[in-house]
Amino acid sequence: MTITEAATLAQTHAQALLTHIGTLGLQGELGRAIQYGHKFFVTAPTGARYQAILYVGKSGPRLVAEGPAWPVELWQTVTAHFAGSVAVPRPTAPALATIIQHDGSTVIYVDGSYVESDNRQTVGWAFEVWQQGQSRYRRAGSFDAGHADGTRNIAGECYAVLAALEWCERARLQAVECRYDYIGLAHWARGTWQANTPLTQHFTTTLSRTAIPITWVKVDAHCGEVGNRRVDEAARQAATTREPFMDIPALLPATLFSR
Repeated sequence: MTITEAATLAQTHAQALLTHIGTLGLQGELGRAIQYGHKFFVTAPTGARYQAILYVGKSGPRLVAEGPAWPVELWQTVTAHFAGSVAVPRPTAPALATIIQHDGSTVIYVDGSYVESDNRQTVGWAFEVWQQGQSRYRRAGSFDAGHADGTRNIAGECYAVLAALEWCERARLQAVECRYDYIGLAHWARGTWQANTPLTQHFTTTLSRTAIPITWVKVDAHCGEVGNRRVDEAARQAATTREPFMDIPALLPATLFSR
């Protein structure tokens, strides 16, 4: 393979990678061609710009970070679906261990997942409680989707909120901030979307009965926010491994899961 052929192939791979991360809400652009590779840039949600090189050789494509150290969360997002090898050592910027929140507040991240495997349909859910910028408690689980028609991961999203709310009530919290990435949760909670399915009707009815004020904050999925990433991974793992598993989840009416 000549230098020119490698650079052309590297540009093709880099453009495909940028197209993929664009679906995750990240902005990227191609840089210039170099020997056996092509540079590209990715803009983080914070506005900071990071660079990398995609090389092509006999062993296939290889991704190498360049310049200022990438945040680990961002690098992991960019490389998660890269088909080639990733250079070692990886970027040395420390992973975020904290989140930004108001003093004295409680932030809860929620997420849901859906997995079909071995003729089984499984819903995963997870929530995580943050106080003073630190993770304090996390819980995840899964249940049989049964015939809850069309809900898929939405059932997990709703269940994560209900499970989190149950925890908040037991903890006697005065108010919470719920950070979510599925837009329907807040719309149903606020009444701006009509709850026209048994699942969403149960969801809105349960929320209307709580005395805890909830502030709804939309976050972008797969964009590196540590709390969102952690519940996404936990919900997906619970759905994949079916642990902990329930045939009928306790916080949803059994009539949703007719068989």
